[in-house]
Amino acid sequence: MQTKPSTKTNSEFFLVLKAHLAEYLNKPLLNLGFILSLAIATSTLLCILVLNHASEQQYQAANRGLKSPVSFYIVANSGDNISRHDFSHLKAQGFYQLAPIHLFGKTLASGKKISFRAIDILPLVLAMPKSFTTHHINLSSKYAKALGLTLNSTTDINDAKQITLADGQSLKVNYNQINDWGKVALVDLPLAWQLFPDIKGFSHLMVTAISADEKARLAAALPEYLSIQEDWSLEEREGFADALHLNLSALAILGFIVSLFIAFQAADQAWQKRGELAAKLRLLGVELTSILKVMLCEALLLTLLASIIGIAIAFALVSILLPILGITLEQLYQLRQSGHFQWHWLYSLWAFAISAVAVFLALLKQFRLISSAKIALTARIVPQPFNYRASAAIGVTLLAVFLLWPEVYGQNSWHLLMIKYGLLLIASVALLPNILSYLLKGMSYFTRSFRVKFVVKDARQQVGRRYLPLAAFYLALTASISAALMVNSFEKAFTAYLEQLLSADLFISYNPKQKNKVEAWLKQQDDIDEYVLFKQTVAKYGNDTLAVHALMSAKQQNSLLFKARSSKQQATGQFSCYINEQLSLKKGLALNEQFTVEQGLQQLTCTITAIFYDYGNQGYSVKIPLKAQEIPLSGWREHGFGVYFKGRNNLSTAALAEQLGLDNEQIFLPEEIKTMALAIFKQTFVLTQAIAFVLLIIACFGLFLSANNLELARKPDLHILSSLGYSRIELFSHMLMQWLLLAFGVLLLSWPIAGLLAKALVAKVLPASFGWSMPLVLDIAPFALTSITGLLILLPALAIPLYKLNVRASLS
Repeated sequence: MQTKPSTKTNSEFFLVLKAHLAEYLNKPLLNLGFILSLAIATSTLLCILVLNHASEQQYQAANRGLKSPVSFYIVANSGDNISRHDFSHLKAQGFYQLAPIHLFGKTLASGKKISFRAIDILPLVLAMPKSFTTHHINLSSKYAKALGLTLNSTTDINDAKQITLADGQSLKVNYNQINDWGKVALVDLPLAWQLFPDIKGFSHLMVTAISADEKARLAAALPEYLSIQEDWSLEEREGFADALHLNLSALAILGFIVSLFIAFQAADQAWQKRGELAAKLRLLGVELTSILKVMLCEALLLTLLASIIGIAIAFALVSILLPILGITLEQLYQLRQSGHFQWHWLYSLWAFAISAVAVFLALLKQFRLISSAKIALTARIVPQPFNYRASAAIGVTLLAVFLLWPEVYGQNSWHLLMIKYGLLLIASVALLPNILSYLLKGMSYFTRSFRVKFVVKDARQQVGRRYLPLAAFYLALTASISAALMVNSFEKAFTAYLEQLLSADLFISYNPKQKNKVEAWLKQQDDIDEYVLFKQTVAKYGNDTLAVHALMSAKQQNSLLFKARSSKQQATGQFSCYINEQLSLKKGLALNEQFTVEQGLQQLTCTITAIFYDYGNQGYSVKIPLKAQEIPLSGWREHGFGVYFKGRNNLSTAALAEQLGLDNEQIFLPEEIKTMALAIFKQTFVLTQAIAFVLLIIACFGLFLSANNLELARKPDLHILSSLGYSRIELFSHMLMQWLLLAFGVLLLSWPIAGLLAKALVAKVLPASFGWSMPLVLDIAPFALTSITGLLILLPALAIPLYKLNVRASLS
């Protein structure tokens, strides 16, 4: 009775399946490393994709709210309040878009200051009746905690708690979990007038969407003591947040590539034995389709395993990193998110797709080999020597494309910049084996010691064999050094910027009623060299809003850190102005150009004579070196005085605040502001540094997996050394020295490439993505610290498997 073809095919399939399974069980560490490298490749990219998606989902409502419903404000020029009569008069003329607001502060019994915002709170009560009320003060839990108030949760909005002011007045408070209003207590306007009879009128009027004609009619109807103050347009913050996400995505893709190098190397090593098995099965008559089916099943199972493990790793990483990203977005861009991570079904599909790509790329060489005719002609697969010429040709071609790639500028061109410098990085990876080979050849001429020369020449012979793990280490090290250079440049440049910007010894802010007392005290102090008034208003440039500052003193002009200045003499009677780098880059403005801003019906035309750095500012700013009363704009708001002492000052800010009747928050020391500003802006690069460090760990993990198996693959060579009397320690030293020589060569190449990448990041990518640039600071510290960190991780990753490698036992 003949065997059915289907039965024969099934038996062959199960035979090959058992053989593959036996190979996995026979080499558990190698194959486990292969699976883990696939999982790490999946988790690296999946983590950032999930991080970005989860973060975007959480601040999606904030993004929708970035376009402010407020078109502009109406303020009193003198700094006083707007009367109820003025408000009623404007309403009677048909301006129904006006909404009154009053801002004021009080002191609690504990001595802490509490800020109030009195508004028409009825819309909030109707929208969220469980959170807001018109009968009590509405205080968010976050602000209450900052004030040191005890929170007692209540389910009944009428069951209000009480707070006591310094004058003994008790106020009923409704606590809620809505923290979107910041550090301010909300109160209904009629209730505010009832509780605090001393407040009069309104601080300002908000104006919602209004046509240009209606805005002109409103400006004409305003009394002379009222003026229009433009509102900030916040839409740009969404773009900056997206730029941060895209930067993280670029690092994640780099991590994915590093992990793929390791996975490809692990697959290649794991296939050495299985390739011989497949060749023997083909010689015994097993059909190619049976082997291919088993390999497809193997790829599917590897994809599932990599997806599951990758999801577990990514879930843990996202749970840690999402709150950190939330802090960054809230501090820098005021985009609030909860920071709590929830799994989405889409993430599982992403994980499977990423794992499938990783498995396909890792096993591509094996599928091509098993499908070739060579597999049926020999029972032993002969490893092909590394093709240095092909590698050099690829590297030179990519380098030529990089050099011929045109320079691109503009706000939306940073993706092209990233691609261009990505080509440089890939070209250096392709040229790496040739560079290492020539470097080791040159090193062999500098020693006369036979043993050292033998180690160097033997290391040169192993460059091709060890190329993949070394390339992964090179990519990780280069990315880490460039990230460290960028962060170091940022810290140095931003510190210098703060030193110059906050050059005053003391800052005193005040409200209009406190100004005379503060100024009188300043005039009486003999140890004060100069005090400078800081004024600001808001104007329009096209559809964009910008801050206009009046530079009242030479010291204010000297506090600016200039990027470029004009050498031309300004014509008499013309206004000159300085613009920040953000405005220059975004709008394409250059020195000596005419620049016109509008404020209602008023206009100011000036010549741009300087461009100054304005790190971290997401808005546009113009500074005019003239007194405010000479500038044809209105709505000036005084922020306070900058005080410059003649000598060292030991003044107590608490005593000064008590003497002048100011709050402690109204007196600032520059050193405190510098510390706070640096702490906030360091948050921008926390994730960048963390991911760069993870890349180093992943690359060294790949070296850990590769070292043992790559050396065992050299059994004939090592057997000769063992026969010549090399002890285990001498063999260990021989192998470790070779790896360290190669790592040293990788280090030498990574330094210049990392410098070029860092230069591109700070001078080209940052302006295109974030809106501001900085000079590159080439300190030795980032190079040395990152390299030492990489080597410290590398040493145990190599030493442990090499030391445990018992060559004599393995060869016996």
